Amino acid sequence: MSKIPLSFAMGLVFVGTSLLANDDRVIRARYIEAPIVIDGILDELAWALVEPATDFVQTNPVQGEPATERTEVRLLYDDDNLYVGVYCFDSEGEQGIVVTDVTRDYQSSENDHFALVLDTFDDDRNGFLFGTNPEGAKRDAQTVGDGTHINFDWDGIWHVKTQITEQGWQVEMAIPFKTLRFREGDDQIWGVNFVRHIRRKNEVAHWSLVTRPYRMNRVSLAGTLEGLGGIRQGRNFYLKPYISTPITRREGDDVDFMPEVGMDAKYGVTPGLTLDLTLNTDFAQVEADVQQINLTRFSLFFPEKRDFFLENSGIFEFAHTGRRFGRRDLIPFFSRRIGIEQGEIVPILGGVRFSGRAGQYTLGILSMQTDEFEVTPSTNFSVLRLRRDILRNSDIGGLFVNKKVNGGDFNRTYGTDVNLKFLTYLNISSYILKTDTTGIDSQELAGAFNARWSDLFWDIEGEYLSIEDNFNPEVGFVPRPGIRKTLGELAVKPRPGESIGWIRQFRPGVTLDYITDQNNVLQTRVLDGSFTIELQNGGEIRFGHKSTFERLEEPFAIRLPQEIPVGDYQFADFSVSFFTDRSRAFSGDAGIETGEFFDGEKDSYRLGFLLQPSYHFLAEVGWEHDDVRLPSGDFTDNLVTSRFRYSFNTTTFLNALIQYNSTLKEVSSNIRFNWIYKPLSDLFLVYNERRASTGEVVERALIAKLTYVFDF
Repeated sequence: MSKIPLSFAMGLVFVGTSLLANDDRVIRARYIEAPIVIDGILDELAWALVEPATDFVQTNPVQGEPATERTEVRLLYDDDNLYVGVYCFDSEGEQGIVVTDVTRDYQSSENDHFALVLDTFDDDRNGFLFGTNPEGAKRDAQTVGDGTHINFDWDGIWHVKTQITEQGWQVEMAIPFKTLRFREGDDQIWGVNFVRHIRRKNEVAHWSLVTRPYRMNRVSLAGTLEGLGGIRQGRNFYLKPYISTPITRREGDDVDFMPEVGMDAKYGVTPGLTLDLTLNTDFAQVEADVQQINLTRFSLFFPEKRDFFLENSGIFEFAHTGRRFGRRDLIPFFSRRIGIEQGEIVPILGGVRFSGRAGQYTLGILSMQTDEFEVTPSTNFSVLRLRRDILRNSDIGGLFVNKKVNGGDFNRTYGTDVNLKFLTYLNISSYILKTDTTGIDSQELAGAFNARWSDLFWDIEGEYLSIEDNFNPEVGFVPRPGIRKTLGELAVKPRPGESIGWIRQFRPGVTLDYITDQNNVLQTRVLDGSFTIELQNGGEIRFGHKSTFERLEEPFAIRLPQEIPVGDYQFADFSVSFFTDRSRAFSGDAGIETGEFFDGEKDSYRLGFLLQPSYHFLAEVGWEHDDVRLPSGDFTDNLVTSRFRYSFNTTTFLNALIQYNSTLKEVSSNIRFNWIYKPLSDLFLVYNERRASTGEVVERALIAKLTYVFDF
């Protein structure tokens, strides 16, 4: 039998999957005059009169194969809503269904799940996602840049009900047109795709094939929705006032009671552009940060969690095509710099955001004013982000960020970026930035170039980044200025198929980070090799070896009084880790990393357990331990993180986050009760406490907050 060369076979796979991805499927929505009753039972006659979308195709585990369970999706609409009716048939009936979570924006990969994406501008770039699981939980998001950024912190007004039956489960959704953004016109053509997760098989299937490594938010791979005629967005205007009653007491201080009132407003200026206003902005209900142990010389990154800044945050993203591209090395606009100073909350008087699409342009304007707080003066933060679509699926844009202290200094960041996508799997991104800071007039540039190829078999990435010594984006995040960084990554992803049935994919890979100063003197070099085994049930095993060079030009005070002296250091470590199937009632993870550390040694351990006997209750405990042995002295770190959640139903939740940090010698607690009594309207009861490890209370707060949406 003749043999086919491997390169030729891989080429056939590439061409075949590309052709499959471009096989455009079409579904028509049918107009109805009487509204659908959203109860999860598809018993209205109109559902039977419309042709369903069927024949879903696997993305995982076997790309291109038919889905193992049948799914039927039907679309109806009236003057106000798009209706979605779904039959998710299951050969094992109710016994085959897996539901682990009913909180908003639940983890879809750990549940049976159905979702759709609507590319309402049919531009192959942007979309709205709406999803649910068999218990009727909501999961929604905005996606921009053809899947480059997805924002699950966007919450729209829509309705869903589900029913579990002997044949599987059913879905009914009503998505108001005023929740969406789309072009004006009587005849609408939208992009659309549907996805179904069958968790017990760890299977993901789409109506219009989405090739690995992409997901449904890759809207350029969606099918077509036709039949929508004469729809209007209607008035898109709501007011959301709030009242908050915090009671706070700090160690050695009296009890403070300072009730607050404020309001958010949203108005659809055009079908594509939205104006948001906020007055006396409050974030009392936000979950506390998950603490981290820092054994590096550089600042840790903590993500933004405040709703106002998270909504539409994708519009303000800058040059983020590659998997590792600039995500932590340089973020020119980081909203967490607004209203937080040295870990303290600074009051925000108010702000405005104007964002959306107009023709080929995506626009974002943000301006926020903070109040004077202790030694921090009142400050204005303003951002302008503009992107223009070019070619079929690429864009070029600019960014301007301004920080102006009342009666004092200023700081500005501005630059341009380009993001190009070719041949389905190739992404190229580049940018150049400059800062202006009072008293600094040189060495304020930064720039980067990144290229990444990621297909079914290969992950290949290269990057060059330069950040000059005085580059200073005060409303951004740059943990390490004054560097030139070259990065290279190579990995392959073979799948053994039926020959090793319990393994889905191997991923051996190697990454090199080579960092110099601006004079090209080597500062850091990290060669990281890994071998990852992805299991069919969703678990994972990983082995790693890392070789590191570090040059210290000043002493590194890692823990007082321990200090690592100036010098060149070459050290290496080994690691192994695993986690099990998190959709089970009981699961766990563990990891160990051991080896040299500068002029000493370090052993790190990680252990975690997850208990979720039903979707109502979850308990998760994690422990991280570092044992560092240096000539200047030894020390250990311990971090214990505990999460507890009780979901009464899909609108009422009790959450607790309790953490112990041995470095801070402190136990912190964040306990939150949340009742969503109508869409986008909440009651929060929050208890926060910081307690020294010796038992004394450092700070304690009890907060009640009520919001209510007036939807006009």
